[in-house]
Amino acid sequence: MHAPTTQPSDPHALLEQHRRDIEALDRRILHLVCERLELARQVGDLKRSLAVPLRNFGVEAQVYRRFEEASSLLGLDPGLGRDLARFLIEKAVEEQATLRDAVYSGDALDTVVVGGKGGMGRWIGRFLAGQGHRVRVLDPASGETPFEEMGSLAEAIDADLIMVAVPMSACPGILDELGALGPRGVVGEMCSLKTHLGAVIGRLRSAGTRVVSFHPMFGPDVRMLEGRTVVVCTDAPRSDLEIVEGLFADTSARLVEMDPAEHDRRMGLVLGLTHLANLVFARALVHSGVGSPKLAEVAGVTFGRQIATTREVASENPALYYEIQSLNELTPETGRWLRQALDEWMEAVEQPDDDHFSALMTTCRESLSEARGSGE
Repeated sequence: MHAPTTQPSDPHALLEQHRRDIEALDRRILHLVCERLELARQVGDLKRSLAVPLRNFGVEAQVYRRFEEASSLLGLDPGLGRDLARFLIEKAVEEQATLRDAVYSGDALDTVVVGGKGGMGRWIGRFLAGQGHRVRVLDPASGETPFEEMGSLAEAIDADLIMVAVPMSACPGILDELGALGPRGVVGEMCSLKTHLGAVIGRLRSAGTRVVSFHPMFGPDVRMLEGRTVVVCTDAPRSDLEIVEGLFADTSARLVEMDPAEHDRRMGLVLGLTHLANLVFARALVHSGVGSPKLAEVAGVTFGRQIATTREVASENPALYYEIQSLNELTPETGRWLRQALDEWMEAVEQPDDDHFSALMTTCRESLSEARGSGE
């Protein structure tokens, strides 16, 4: 282990010496991490060439054991070794996934991103460019973009692929405008909900416009597609679906197919109910009149996790979250489920009825266990 050759006799000087030694060790650690990540990238290249899956959980388990055993031998908490292993594994996966997510086995496409300066518009532009496609952007909003900008939709009609990444309420108008121009290639829309587009998409397809609906189940800040899902709606012709699915086929993303109605029903729970529950929790805290600093003083693990999620939800784009609620036909039913659930819990507490309360918890536990086991 590293140690200074001489030790200052003055305690203050000794403190500074230790700090410099720690700083030097930190640099050595970072150099080793860089070396490890470079090897991970080389492993990623080999996995890609050999068509080997990105993650090998058996190998990862060996890494965890190796770090835990080494920690114990050094007199450290094995949990520290496991935490360090988890960090290094995730960074290695991130590096390898970034390489794999740039893989595209088809011909390079001429693509246009409508709304390319927005969050998901920027993401899809970077993603397409990373795969080697030509990317142009149409977006009157202020702001910079690394891609060539266009002045009108008419300039996009000869593109191979037009991605529409605009607010859900604006999407029908953009699609109608595109349909009137008669684009040659596929039009891919990325809205978080689909059924409100049914009428306009039906008109466009009848007139010969090739529209594909898909939904990346993540936000614009995502760095890798490992563990992420892209939902593709199956109401388009298979040949058109293959254009969009082909973009993700060789990446680390998981592709899931379903019809638009089923998509929106599931989004009513995955997005709508989740948002509502967290926003209700936030409003309840507001109504309590107890400030965040006072709550933070006594916060436990559960509250800390919940408040972190709630804070993220409350910080999101209000216009987007309103559209997710207002444009989904399932929202009134979701709201009733939420009220019904609260009434059930309050009834068990106010009666009081501990058996009923326990039964409710048991039912919830069993239901959530089944959901986790099914991979949903």
